[in-house]
Amino acid sequence: MTLNELIETLENRRKGLGYKMWKQAHLNALAQSSKFPSTPEDAAPELYPPKKSIPMPDFLKNKWLKKGGFK
Repeated sequence: MTLNELIETLENRRKGLGYKMWKQAHLNALAQSSKFPSTPEDAAPELYPPKKSIPMPDFLKNKWLKKGGFK
């Protein structure tokens, strides 16, 4: 492992620890205020992809598939 890789690894571990501590504090605060989320998606929405709200119209979907999209 080079010195740059080691520095990058340590920075990423520090960021991960910071996120973990922030998330635990946030969930503790929610638990004390009786607004605790009922599902994991509600507890950590930043970890889940956004849900599709409006279906894509057929004419746009066909155009997208012709350009190389996948189904």
